[in-house]
Amino acid sequence: MPFRHLCLILCLFIAGVASPQSVPRSTHVWMITEENHSFEDVIGNSAMPYYNQLANQYGLATQFYANQHSSLPALMWLVAGAPVEPNNGTVSCHHTDDNIVRELLKQGYTWRSYQQSMPYAGYQGLFGGKNNMYYRRHNPLIDFSDVCPGTGQETNSVPISDVITDLNAADFVPDATINYAYVTPDADEDAHSGTLQAADHWLQANIPAILDRPEFMPGGDGILFIVWDEGTLYKDNRCSATVKNGCGGRTATLVIGPQVKPGYKSTITYHSENVLKTVCVAMGLSTCPGAAQNADPMGDFFTTNSSGSSSNSVLISSPGNGATVVGAVHLMASASESQAVSQTQVWDNGAKLGVYGTQIDTTYNLAPGNHKTTVTDLDSKFKVIHQASVSYSVQPLVSGLQIISPTPSQTISMTTVNVVAHATEASPISQMQVWDNGVKLGWYPGADVNQYFNLKPGSHTVTVVDLDSHFNVMHSSSVSYSVQ
Repeated sequence: MPFRHLCLILCLFIAGVASPQSVPRSTHVWMITEENHSFEDVIGNSAMPYYNQLANQYGLATQFYANQHSSLPALMWLVAGAPVEPNNGTVSCHHTDDNIVRELLKQGYTWRSYQQSMPYAGYQGLFGGKNNMYYRRHNPLIDFSDVCPGTGQETNSVPISDVITDLNAADFVPDATINYAYVTPDADEDAHSGTLQAADHWLQANIPAILDRPEFMPGGDGILFIVWDEGTLYKDNRCSATVKNGCGGRTATLVIGPQVKPGYKSTITYHSENVLKTVCVAMGLSTCPGAAQNADPMGDFFTTNSSGSSSNSVLISSPGNGATVVGAVHLMASASESQAVSQTQVWDNGAKLGVYGTQIDTTYNLAPGNHKTTVTDLDSKFKVIHQASVSYSVQPLVSGLQIISPTPSQTISMTTVNVVAHATEASPISQMQVWDNGVKLGWYPGADVNQYFNLKPGSHTVTVVDLDSHFNVMHSSSVSYSVQ
């Protein structure tokens, strides 16, 4: 059986059993692709603090597996739902397979492929730019007949500098907004040839301009995916948590946007065709290319509820009413309404602390004393629908160390564990160390830890210690929990 057919059958079989969930409609979808690193290389890596910040703030697919190795066919799954072209050295655009550009054009949507180091719009070469860091094989959209020279669509593949021009145009002419944007850093900064640290710096320098757009503000419809073409080469061939060989490895896919559940960690098994299906559903495309047509969308990432049921309320689950909190306050709340919720707001003692989606999971360092925290949800006209309040007291963490996550006796239903801790000392804190079951997981400068670790199922005890400038331990704190 040909490889592409075998891979298609295998990937459809292991795609998971996620029930269909509602994906919000969007006319502003962005895709950024990275290269050749597995989930464990990225999540919890101190060289990628910005990526891990995004993972903590938005949505992370903890069980995402690339369909196969080899850059171009692996990326083809994201835009055509099939490997299509196995040759990384092609400069042809003869493929007539269905693809995302064809479906976008049917609906009258605009699109761009923004490519760092591309010499000029419509460039057809295999490499280009400074030190030949533009790789055509990282730009899969131009290999289809819909985008061949002479179609007029080839000039939608442009140097990345055109992002600024297009965003500025959208500020003045709403119809000029690009509906679908596919973005590739060059090989030095997408982690293909450069370091993960360089990739993280590139993301930190470029993503804020996207997230500052109105469509990514509360109530907006923007969706941004950050995906990896494949896991670490020659080491990671996983297809799922139980199938260890035959695919492209486990990768750290992010889903970002104002309608993404804050801090959400999906444990559903997903593949690249699920990303494509999510794009199709969000943009209202009646046909989705290749295997994506019958794939499940990644609906669990979004705050919309397909059942139509609602409790019509705001619920604060932490802290408890009347509680005494020592150190940082862990606020967990949710809003559920039969009408659209544009945003939630958190207020404490009359001061606004932040704006969120319908799910809130965040930590505040509040002044010692009595507090009344109020969470409100707002409709599309930014009028308050419901609110809930809790009253509690905060005591300072004096010369001590607090583990905020995980909590004592917590059962974590995924192998990715978020360790959050804060220390307060009279002496300067040089670093924090995290240990689990007697094994050192890492050290981090300063007085705070917010890191993800992949741990085996079973019973665990996490210990966090803080060290002074002479690397002497000042305080230690431990929490016992379990991983399923």
